[in-house]
Amino acid sequence: MKLPISRDVVQNKIVMTISIAELLRLMGRSGVWVFIPIYLMEVRSIPYIDIGILFVLSGVAAIPVSIFGGNLIDRVGRRKIALLLPPMLSVIFFVMFLGMYFDLSNVYVYTTFVLFAAVATLQSVADMVIVTDSTRDAERIDAFSLTRIGANVGFSLGPAISGFVVSYNYAILPLIPLISESLGFYLFYKYINYNEAPPQVEKSLISFPRGDNRFLIISTLLSLAFFTTGPWAYILNQFLSGIDLIPNYVIGLLFATNGAVVVTTQLHINRLFYKMDDMTRVSAGLLIYAATFAVFGLTKSIALLFIDVVFLTIGENVISPPMTSVIGRIAPDGRRGEYYGGFSLLSNFVSPFSPIAYEAMLAYFYKSPLLLWGAIGMICVALAVVIPLTRKSWNYQETTLSRTDQVPGGKAG
Repeated sequence: MKLPISRDVVQNKIVMTISIAELLRLMGRSGVWVFIPIYLMEVRSIPYIDIGILFVLSGVAAIPVSIFGGNLIDRVGRRKIALLLPPMLSVIFFVMFLGMYFDLSNVYVYTTFVLFAAVATLQSVADMVIVTDSTRDAERIDAFSLTRIGANVGFSLGPAISGFVVSYNYAILPLIPLISESLGFYLFYKYINYNEAPPQVEKSLISFPRGDNRFLIISTLLSLAFFTTGPWAYILNQFLSGIDLIPNYVIGLLFATNGAVVVTTQLHINRLFYKMDDMTRVSAGLLIYAATFAVFGLTKSIALLFIDVVFLTIGENVISPPMTSVIGRIAPDGRRGEYYGGFSLLSNFVSPFSPIAYEAMLAYFYKSPLLLWGAIGMICVALAVVIPLTRKSWNYQETTLSRTDQVPGGKAG
């Protein structure tokens, strides 16, 4: 049976290692991301707007990490940075566990949540640079799709497991990513070892590709795309729990469905959209998001919510791989850490406004779900229209995959 992916990518040890590491990480982190806001709301009686501020602080903390971290990766080396981060995250999750288990001050939970988001940002940049280093241009959509599939296998398991765990004790949540980070460290230590570019010891830690207008425009559009899709990550769980009164275990299964659909359809979506350039594909994905967001405001039916999550995930499959690969297409070989870090910097300037904006909308429109999700959907539509209208400003030489790139044995590049 022919698969919509090249044999070179499947046999790439580094890509497969990062995919498995992503599986382990997201299996732990997704439960924290989904259920910590619900924990703060239900157990500690934290209002919606304060939870939004917590997400804002997480995004703000990632800003300096993005610019310094991206350049640090170029300066020190990809593997060294990648090996340093899992132990740091394990310590952060352990302190979070202590704060929850012993019911310590909110400061313990807030601080560790913010630090976790910041360090995870740097880890994401390091992974993207390593994948870009170890693949050819025509392989990267497939390569990033594989790492995304790995992450979503973990994401399909994490919320489902955590949904049952929190019924026993919320404090167990941070222990799951603590263990998974330790396993991820072992994988990186054993299998991520390649001939990366020599460390650029003279490079400034505050270097930013500000002279590359194409990079700035693309990064701004992608950052706005992250903003428009933010409700899926930030407020949907709170909306389902606090307004639709959906049980936690069902919320966990809904997020697990998202992960399962990524795993089963991502490569086939790539095959369907392989002739479409990256940015136009982002625009198409935003339109699908808009339609599925509107449905959340129309129904409380659990069966319909599961169906809607399936279609939302298809939109996510359309949009996600090109949002990562396009930066690799335009980044010079020796400055990939700088470019991915710069993209992360810009997205983290925009993304902090997403949780606070949508938490405020949730607090204001909680009695009018259709207005809430209809307005969010229209934001997606507006950006989907803007992207193709600005094509002359961001157009770049696109590498198109041939039919032979889509099957095992086909030669990419």
